[in-house]
Amino acid sequence: MAQECLEIHSSSPNIMGLQKRVSVNLGDVEPVTVPVVFHVIHKGEADETNISDEQIISQVAALDTGFRWGPGVDTKIEFCLASRDPDGNPTNGITRHNGVTLFGNQYTFEGIASSSTEDGVSDNTLKSATGCWNPDEYVNFYIVSEINGNDGGNGVQGYAYLGPTSDCRDGIVQLYNATGTTGILKPGRTQGKTGVHEMGHHLSLFHTFSNSNDCVETNCESQGDMVCDTPATTTNQGCSPSSGCEDAMIENFMDYTSETCKYTFSVGQAERMHSMLQTSRQGLVESYACLTPVDYDVAITSVFYNEQWCADYQDIWVTITNQGNESTPFTEVVLTCGGVEYTEELYDLTTGSGVAVLFSDVLVSGADGFEVEVNSALDEYPDNNTGYWPLDYQDGDLLTIDIHKDFWGCIGWQFIDGANEILVEDYYNTGEATYTYEVCVYEGCYTIAAQDCAGDGFCTIDFDDDGICDIGSEGIVGRVGQDTVFATGWGLQFSEWEQEWCVYPEPVCPMDYDGNGVIGNNDILIMFGNYGCIGDCDYDPDGDGVVGVRDLLMMLSNVGDCSSTSGDVLSNTLSAVREQPLGTPVVFDMTGRVVTDPIDQLPTGIYIMKYDNLIKKIFIQ
Repeated sequence: MAQECLEIHSSSPNIMGLQKRVSVNLGDVEPVTVPVVFHVIHKGEADETNISDEQIISQVAALDTGFRWGPGVDTKIEFCLASRDPDGNPTNGITRHNGVTLFGNQYTFEGIASSSTEDGVSDNTLKSATGCWNPDEYVNFYIVSEINGNDGGNGVQGYAYLGPTSDCRDGIVQLYNATGTTGILKPGRTQGKTGVHEMGHHLSLFHTFSNSNDCVETNCESQGDMVCDTPATTTNQGCSPSSGCEDAMIENFMDYTSETCKYTFSVGQAERMHSMLQTSRQGLVESYACLTPVDYDVAITSVFYNEQWCADYQDIWVTITNQGNESTPFTEVVLTCGGVEYTEELYDLTTGSGVAVLFSDVLVSGADGFEVEVNSALDEYPDNNTGYWPLDYQDGDLLTIDIHKDFWGCIGWQFIDGANEILVEDYYNTGEATYTYEVCVYEGCYTIAAQDCAGDGFCTIDFDDDGICDIGSEGIVGRVGQDTVFATGWGLQFSEWEQEWCVYPEPVCPMDYDGNGVIGNNDILIMFGNYGCIGDCDYDPDGDGVVGVRDLLMMLSNVGDCSSTSGDVLSNTLSAVREQPLGTPVVFDMTGRVVTDPIDQLPTGIYIMKYDNLIKKIFIQ
């Protein structure tokens, strides 16, 4: 099994507070509360790495469950999401930073590096640039997209220094999809226990298997994890003593066993952590960070949207949080984009609560950004009441991906661009459901891929086991407008499936609907398939919002050509005639008589041209 965690030792002589360690009896200590702050270093405002406030709050709840309120030993340590920042101002305990803006492609493709020998942005560089809060008074969590270039996958899921480092290195690093119990999570990392494990390191705990090569310890105070009530062991995996050490404490948070069987610290580990909190990390329990400094404060705490977007409209979510001590009876939220105001109202916003306000169909084309303002008559801290977010509108196509999942679970998928960057991905467990995703696509090729651990793909039941699905789902369907551009097909069975799909530039011939380089009968048939359409029609050559007789005449007038639909139809036709090397055209009126007048002087009407009995055209004068 790949190493999933790093316990990094500070070069400080006070590693883990061992030089100042005090004796602690868990039965005698009073419960303490430790403040935490989360710094989310994401890859874009709407990217999945920018996890929600709710996901972060669920991680704090998981810490409390693991340390205090769960089925294991009550360590008498609990946690709060900071309510006061280092300057004494109200906060929700969450900061957000665009790692791509700060560090460029190094962060995009590699994330953070735990050491100088690994790929990614330097640990200290990243933590310093994102504004670490005084580690003597806060436990800093850094939620990142990748660790050592692992693409948010296997390998190191998190790491922490054991003992104070006296600088910004002091804190916990953790993958976004291994954080909390709700939101964007990977299989096997859905109970928030990665954070519990790393907090154990931060408060001085080694792995239970540290410094162990076998199942024997001659001095439990100086060997192994240096805690005497955790039996000697090497690494365990799954939910059994795979190390071969029969006394191994596989339910201990500080082993590598599966999260489904880890639920406790030992009493000795709890006492060791309190010893740290009474010495080297005493500032954490003496901090005022858990105390809100004002009674009334309504703040904009996060905004989720697509900074780079290709459609005229998009939905924007704004999270409004009550960071005061009292409920706020009324709050107005105003979003302004391109001079247009959108307003929503909130009532009875309780303290500590955050509400995601949805602004639907905001017109973003032509706008460089948008502003959000919250208005509350009681608010005592206006500094967090306004914000501005940039927009980058780029001409492209909006791709909608529908995932019609069958009953069985363990299926995942990815949508990948030509640079092999995953633009959208997800993973599902058991249960039928339909999920919809939107992503902008531009000229180039993309790959849609899916994997199923059971090999049955989107098929629930194949009664005869003949490869023909009897009960299943539509699977993956990609659409641009009303057109389906890729699909797995109904009930497709697979272990791995992959398809390439490309976006090509607009054809040189706007009426060449089949893309064969010439306007012909098939293009007319395609246009006829949309005949009678009114409004935003895909095949409306003259662009008047109605597909009808005028469009048929325009198509006929350009058969055999690759002409622009703009400008006068007759001049386009005449231009094509002049370039025709086959001979002199003969013009007929609708009665079949040859017209001898110069073409440029013909009266209003419909005419037919012939070139050497080979090419015919109808044009309108």
